[in-house]
Amino acid sequence: MTNHIFLHGINLKTKIGVSAAERSSPQILIIDIDIELNKTTKFENDNINDTIDYSKIEYLIKEIGELHHYKLLESLGEEITNKIKKKFDVKKILIKINKKNILPNTDFVGVILER
Repeated sequence: MTNHIFLHGINLKTKIGVSAAERSSPQILIIDIDIELNKTTKFENDNINDTIDYSKIEYLIKEIGELHHYKLLESLGEEITNKIKKKFDVKKILIKINKKNILPNTDFVGVILER
């Protein structure tokens, strides 16, 4: 038995990009994150302490986006997954980070990290 939580479609406003011009103004990234919890039993107590509060994950991601500026989506993804693993009892994280309208003939570019 496995237990997961997920947050999909998080809008993160941050400065990111390889070139200084791209980092000069904030962009909106779209983040999907799936988290496998270490807890493998049923949720029979209806207690928030048995899981992870979604709002705490969203807050952590937004805080990282505000405080840190990266060149690579990969580096941002590593920071997010590392902080979540340090703060919460998780087994595995799958994170997908999208940037819109970066290439002229492509809707999105991005990365998927599984940690």
